[in-house]
Amino acid sequence: MAIEQRTALARTGAGATGAPKPVLEVTGGPGGISADSLRELWAFREVLWAFTVRQVKIRYKQMALGVGWAVLQPVLAAAIFALFLGRFTGLGSEGVPYLVFALAGMVVWTYFSTAAGNGANSLLANDSMLRKLYFPREILPLSAVIASLVDLIPGLFVLAVVAGLYGYAPSVAWFALPLVPLVLVLFAAAFSFGFSAINVYYRDVKYVLPFVLQVGLFASPVVYSLDTVPAGWRNVYATLNPVAAAIDAVRRIMLHAEWPLWTPTLCAIVWSLLLIVGTITLFKRLERGFADRI
Repeated sequence: MAIEQRTALARTGAGATGAPKPVLEVTGGPGGISADSLRELWAFREVLWAFTVRQVKIRYKQMALGVGWAVLQPVLAAAIFALFLGRFTGLGSEGVPYLVFALAGMVVWTYFSTAAGNGANSLLANDSMLRKLYFPREILPLSAVIASLVDLIPGLFVLAVVAGLYGYAPSVAWFALPLVPLVLVLFAAAFSFGFSAINVYYRDVKYVLPFVLQVGLFASPVVYSLDTVPAGWRNVYATLNPVAAAIDAVRRIMLHAEWPLWTPTLCAIVWSLLLIVGTITLFKRLERGFADRI
C-alpha cells in the first residue's frame, strides 16, 4: 500500500478566531515504490534515526557486557569452529590460521543474522505503535537493520586486531572495505522487508525464521572457503547469496591484502537492490492490513 501524505486546511475546531487548522490526511494507494513514498520516507528521516537509537539503547540497556557481547559472540564461535573444524577435520582455510579465517566469516554472519532477525520481527515488536501512530511502516525493519551496525563495526575492528596479531597488516585494499557493510545492509533490508510483512499475516514465520537463519549459516562460506564452490557456479552462488560475497570480500581484503572479486561483489549489490524493490512492493501491498492483523 502506497501512503501519501497531504496537508489539508479545515476550519472545524479551529477556535474562536476561525484560523485554518492543519489536518494530516493519509490515503492508501495501489502499493509499491513510488516517488511519493520515497519523499515521505525522506521526510521522516528523523523518525528513522530516533527508532534506530531507541533500538540500540533498548538492546544494550540491561546487558552487562553491552556492545562487548557483539564482539564476544563471534570470537567464541570462531574459537569453537577452529577447535573442532580447523584442528580435528582439517578443513581448508585458504592458507591462513583457521581462527582468524572463521572469525572473518562469523563477524559478517553475526551482523546479518542479527539484522535479519530483528528486522523480520520489528513490526510485531512495535505493534502498539502501529495502531496508534502514523509513520512510514518500512522505518521499523529499516531501523533494525541500521541499528545492528553497532555489532558489525566493533566486530570488524576486533577482526583487524586479531589479524594484526597474526601478522596481517593493513593494505591499500582496505579502502574497499566499505563495500562489505553496503552489501550486507542492502541484503538484510530486503530480507527484513519481506519477512516482516509476511510475519504480520502468518505468525508461524517467527518460529521458522531461526531455522532459516541456521540453514543460512551453513549455506554461507562462514566455516569454509568460497573456493570450495565449483568455479562455474561460484559467481552465481555469491550473487544469489550476498552474504557469501561479503565474507569472501572481507577475507580477501583483510587476510590476503587483495581487492575483492568485483564481479560477484557488484552483482550481489545489484541483486540486493532488485530484492529490495520486490520486497518493498510486497511490504507496501500488505501494509493496508497491518493494523487489523496485529
